[in-house]
Amino acid sequence: MRLVGQLCLLGGFVSTGYSALAAIVGWRCGHERLQKSGIAAAWLGLFALTAAIGVLLTALFTKDFRFAYVAQYSSQQLAPFYSLSSLWVGQAGSLLLWSWFCAVLSLVFYSGRFHDPGALRVPTLGVLMGFCFFLATVMVFAADPMARSLSPVRDGVGLSPVLQHPAMLIHPPIVFLGYAFWTVPFALVITALATGRVEEWVGAARPWAVLGWGILGSGILIGARWAYGELGWGGYWSWDPVENGSLAPWLIGTAAVHTLMAWRRCGMFKKSACALVVSAFGLCSFSTFLTRSGIFSSLHAFSQSPIGWLFLGMMIGVAILGIALIYLQRARLAPRRALRTVWCLEAMVAVSALALVALTAVICGGTLSTAISDVAFGRKITVGLAFYNNALIPTGLVVLFMTALAPLLRWGAAPTPPQVRATWAAFAFAVIVVIVAYAAGVRHPIELAVSGLAGLAAAALLGSLYLDLARSNRGLWRGLRGLLLGQRRQYAGFLIHVGLFCLAIGIAGSSLGSKRREAVMSVGDTVSWLGRQIRFARLQEREDPDKLVVEAQLDIVDQAGRRIALAPAQHYYYLQSEWTTEVAIGSTWSSDFYTILEGNEGDQRVRLTFVQTPLISLIWLGGCIMGVGTVVTIWPPRRTASTAQTKADAEQPKSARSGETFMRAASILLLACFVASQESTSDGPHTRCICDAENPANNIEGFPS
Repeated sequence: MRLVGQLCLLGGFVSTGYSALAAIVGWRCGHERLQKSGIAAAWLGLFALTAAIGVLLTALFTKDFRFAYVAQYSSQQLAPFYSLSSLWVGQAGSLLLWSWFCAVLSLVFYSGRFHDPGALRVPTLGVLMGFCFFLATVMVFAADPMARSLSPVRDGVGLSPVLQHPAMLIHPPIVFLGYAFWTVPFALVITALATGRVEEWVGAARPWAVLGWGILGSGILIGARWAYGELGWGGYWSWDPVENGSLAPWLIGTAAVHTLMAWRRCGMFKKSACALVVSAFGLCSFSTFLTRSGIFSSLHAFSQSPIGWLFLGMMIGVAILGIALIYLQRARLAPRRALRTVWCLEAMVAVSALALVALTAVICGGTLSTAISDVAFGRKITVGLAFYNNALIPTGLVVLFMTALAPLLRWGAAPTPPQVRATWAAFAFAVIVVIVAYAAGVRHPIELAVSGLAGLAAAALLGSLYLDLARSNRGLWRGLRGLLLGQRRQYAGFLIHVGLFCLAIGIAGSSLGSKRREAVMSVGDTVSWLGRQIRFARLQEREDPDKLVVEAQLDIVDQAGRRIALAPAQHYYYLQSEWTTEVAIGSTWSSDFYTILEGNEGDQRVRLTFVQTPLISLIWLGGCIMGVGTVVTIWPPRRTASTAQTKADAEQPKSARSGETFMRAASILLLACFVASQESTSDGPHTRCICDAENPANNIEGFPS
């Protein structure tokens, strides 16, 4: 079976390479048969990569330790669903998955013809296949997922305990899917710049860019929720190098999506849009470089490998190619007109994009500071959380301010007098919100600023809705229905902005208002903290097939008299001989009560940590709202006879419908990703009591530390 897998991998390598060459050369020379052979090779490459994934999955599920990959990332005790996640845990497997995603999306792009780019379709497929060929090359020569174990293996190493979590089933593939979606806009812009057809790619790239942005954002959110519920330190973002690696393309992608919108609306920021799309794709490779090079000490980083340096070289090549093509096409990329006023949407987009680029530059610089200082000064210098927070606060507030004003601004013109009056009213409401927040006890300047900006955004959105309803002159309900249907994308964008403000309020509240208490408790002890009575009821042990679970049962009564039971735990994994911490969280809309079992203090005492984190639920709610807004934005309109605007549309209804079906399916997947960030746990059998306050006779000595 391993030989079959290697043949499939080689087939993918040869097919994608030929497809890239044949599609580009055939299009350039006008050789139709060569183009068709390149397209056929693309399908053959997809089939070969699919078969390779099937072979590796079969080996993982059957525990075929003749595969070195299976021996390293699976074991006899590993549950079947975690055997699935083993596919993308390792370097070779994740590259195989990424290449398969890229191959699928390449052929969906070619066959679906949703927002058909016309003459750019075949050469763009060639560029897409070229990237698939690069990934296949890396697998064939540097990271073979079908490699043979060097010696007989009776049992594998298995997954790291911290990776044995339901989020592992969705977080990595969603992030790689987001990276794969960004490949399509990149291929379109490179093809457009290389051929001089610089106006033909923007409409075709938009849905792919928005979906790539949304899917990558959902992957980041799932990862943050995973860290919050699993790692046991009370936070959700630690500015880990690889966390930064996935955040950087998302930030640049945000700027790219908005500059593409400005290009379509008023013909501005063309060079910026091209550069940002190329940068977003390049930063996806930057993330892979961080993960695979092993130059950082990170929770996510793998051991040192040449793969990371291959991606670094590819990223440098992409940057040089993008700069050269933009320079060569600078005349065609000149703006259609100059900026007429600073009080318009184009100016807001420009300022926001600059802020996002600056924040991304700081994040990348801080992430690389260790490696740069080691090379330059011979010693490693790392930056702390304060470095990133000091960059995030001003740039984030600038972006929030521009976002808040967006509903009351226009493209290409200053606001109308009614919009100006509504803007002043929104500012007045924001001041009132700040005063009310201060009177309610909010004192931190950042919390007050975010509160005021949220009030400004809410008032601006309501003001815009009121002005649109007044112009429609159709009554409240008919006018509202007409606006939401007729201006669906505009109001979906506003919904995304609402989600962003929920996210910002949640980040500010949870970061600045978090409180922590540590306590050493014996069974039966009660601690009073922040209006809660926390009683340590018992300590119990549970034996699962692969691990030992030790839980501290806590009975908690809050200020309102509500009782909840939480059971923070520690897990001991037999195969890895490793302890992990499993937190227990009591959640409400206003705050989370986070409990951590830190360890054994002896004499039937344990060390516990309690954390109260206000408003953190708004982070997850804001992410879901942004997901809904993104889905509504990208959802294709219903095709009717009147919507076929060109002869090509009328002649290709089946392929157009298939492209729309794919976009709907991808939108549903995106929404599912945003709501899939909750974890579930279940108690297994074989539970026994170690320490019981009510029945001391049941106590068992020797809780492991």
